[in-house]
Formats: sequence, structure tokens, C-alpha cells
Amino acid sequence: MNKILYFFFGIFLIFQSCSDPKVFEITVPEGQNPYDSLFIQELITGETIAKLPLNSPQRKFFFPIRHSLLTSFQVKGRETSFLSILEPGSRKELIFDGKEFQTKNAIADSLSNYIWHSTDEMFSRYAGILFRQDDLGIVKEKFDSLVAKRQADIQKVTDQLTDRERKILNYQNQARANNFLMFYGRIVRELPHTNSYFDFVEKIPAFGTEAKSLPDVLLYQYEIEYLRKNDSIRSIPSFLEFIESRTANQDLRDFLKAYYIQSVIEFPTYWRPHEHLFTTDQIQEALVSEKNNPYAYLINRASDSFFSSMAGVAAYDFSAKRLDDSSIKLSDLRGKLVLIDTWATWCGPCIQHRPRILEIASKYGNDPRLAVVMVSVDSELDRWKNYVSKTNPSNFGYEVNIPDGMNNTFGDKFLVKAIPKYFLIDSEGIILSSDLPEPSLGMEQLIEKELGKMKKSP
Repeated sequence: MNKILYFFFGIFLIFQSCSDPKVFEITVPEGQNPYDSLFIQELITGETIAKLPLNSPQRKFFFPIRHSLLTSFQVKGRETSFLSILEPGSRKELIFDGKEFQTKNAIADSLSNYIWHSTDEMFSRYAGILFRQDDLGIVKEKFDSLVAKRQADIQKVTDQLTDRERKILNYQNQARANNFLMFYGRIVRELPHTNSYFDFVEKIPAFGTEAKSLPDVLLYQYEIEYLRKNDSIRSIPSFLEFIESRTANQDLRDFLKAYYIQSVIEFPTYWRPHEHLFTTDQIQEALVSEKNNPYAYLINRASDSFFSSMAGVAAYDFSAKRLDDSSIKLSDLRGKLVLIDTWATWCGPCIQHRPRILEIASKYGNDPRLAVVMVSVDSELDRWKNYVSKTNPSNFGYEVNIPDGMNNTFGDKFLVKAIPKYFLIDSEGIILSSDLPEPSLGMEQLIEKELGKMKKSP
């Protein structure tokens, strides 16, 4: 009976796709695939657009999309992803090369991934030079040359692209380079907004809704422009008003305002001139002021995480798998002070700090008052288990895993949008801090302070 219903549902979708220009069609490869499902997510918001079963009898799937999107294809159990531009009324065919899924004969998708990876490769190739470079002009020249090369590659096939694909690719080409230049100037070098290095923002052309495919750089541009007029960010409402004044497109304007509030809550390190403004009261005011914003769900999602991860709030009682596949819950450790290290084998800073975390786990290994819980968010469990067996053969602390933990309830409740991230939870399950400093003497002193309070308890 279920098979019959499934068949007629598929037929209904086929007829729907013929009559509805806003339905997207995708074909999955035949044969047995090593993965169960493929997730298609909007790249920036992380919103899941579709979940496709890879080993069902059905080959073609249809789902509605309202406008062109830059998306990420990812299978559960793998960290890698593939970018794809989806458009209403279009069709794509998936192929599997033994490692990842890609789209067949899709030039725009190939260019999207080329632009993405070539930016990362530029950073990796010249990292030693870029981070030691005193001549800031050379940094800009490196990325200008990359932008010019990629633009020429886009131009070669421009007649094979739709207008929307061309706009997204042109924006991505410039935005990914400018995003790094902003990161380099704002975060790495901590240059003041008055520095001539940032003069390139004056030459950034205006863009439309394609800017939603990488909005950060546009907001960084607005930040520089705002600071050059006012010297400091005066308030959240004043910056939101500036976004409105600088953005002609209504849809992009609404998106940028919501995304800005979400970003400062989730990634305060990248928004140093703003983060002092985002108090509990200010966030509540922003929620009210943007309640009618069509993208308010971005703000609501971030604020829910913010409030659930605040000091003084009962910690989310997550469940995780241990190396032997048994389960453990946070509440199982009630009565202990709990230090949580959220990490992954693919995270460079996590690996760099891991020896220090293991030292702390070893030092307090015989102290029943403290539990050091190392929560891996790796999706590839064998990779995690192999790495743990090599780096922690003495099994200090609690090695546990929450697959893809940054993108599920654990990540939402503890506002885990970047790793490593460290938490301290008291013996009653109340959050003491959800933003501890990296493993250091300062972290140990905080642990000792809390353990001292426990000693004095009756």
C-alpha cells in the first residue's frame, strides 16, 4: 500500500513540475550509493531546502524554490560539500565520483566551486607571506590578480550562463576576495577604519540580491563607511538605519538587517566595534523592531541560542556517543563541575589546543569533582575514533561524539557556530560560562576557583 501511495505521489510531483515554473528538478544517480541521504541547504542561512533519499527506487525529485539560490550539497557522514546554483524551473543531474556528489555538465556550479576553493588555496599558498607582510598593498595585489583571472574564466563561458548565474558568479568572485581582505585588515592586522588599506571599499560596485550569497562583506563595507562618518558604532538602531540608507533593494535590505543581528550574536569576535552593544536588553529591542522582517527567523534562531547559552541558565541536557558506542548524557555528570571542549578533527585550532585540554584532563583525572568532556562534532565517526585512539591512548576525560553537532540541537542550544568552543557547567547543571578562553593558565585558574567553592560546600 505504501509503495502504491509513494508511486502516485511521485507522479503528482512530475505533473506539478510541468505546470509550476518555480519547481526545481533533480535526478540522483542509479545504483547503490554508499550514503543514505543528501541534504541541499541554502549556503548562508543553512536552511534545508530538500533532503533526498539516495537509495530509493525514485530517481527524480522535485521541490519548490522561490528564487535563485547558491546552495550546498552535503551527504550525512561526510564533512565535504559541493556548491550549486539552483534556479526555479531548472533541472540538474547528480553524479557520484566515489568521493562526493557533483552536478553533471553544470558550468555555473563548476565555477562556483572553483571560486570558493581558489580563494582558500590562495590563502594557504601565501599564508606565510600574507601574515608577515608589512606592505599591505601586496596583499591587495595578490587578490586583485586572482579576481582578474577568475573574471576572465567566467567571461569565456558567459554565453552558457543564465543571467542570474552570471550575477551570482560575478558577485562571488569579488566578494570572496574582499571578504578575506576585510578579515585580514579588521581581525588579523586590527587596522583602524581610517587606514588607507580600507579605501578599496569605495570601489566596490553596488549589487542586488545576489549579495545574499555572501552578505558579510557588504556589512563589513557598511561598517567601514559608518565608522568613517561617526568614529564608533553608536547603537544597533543607528547601524540598522545605515543599512537601510545604503541598500536600495528592499529584499536585500531586510535580509542584511536580519543577518547582521544574527551574525553579531553568533560571531561576536568578527564584530568587535559592535559586540558591546549586544546586551540582553538590546537584543530584545532588536527582536521587537524587526518582528515584521521576512527574515526575522534568522534573528529568532540566533537569539534563542543566545539566551539558552547564557551564564546562569540550565544547560541543555545533551546526549552523546562514547568510543564504545554507549550513550552518556550531561545529566549523568550531575554533582561534578563539567568542562566541555567542543572540537573536531578537521578544525586546525582545535587540534592545536587539544594537547593542552588533554593535560587538564590528565591533571584532574583522579579528582571526582571535575569531568572534562571532549565533544567531537565530527560526522565521520571512524576518523574521530582513530584520531582519539592515537592522541588519547590513556583515555583521559570523556571522549564523546555528536555527529554534525554544530548543525543540530546541541549547536543551537549552546550557540556553537565556530569551534573550538569551551563551556563550564556547575555541579547543578547551570552554565557558568559558555565562552571560556582557550586552554591556558587562565582556564585552570577559573576551574580551581570553582572547585574551591565546591570544597566549601557542606
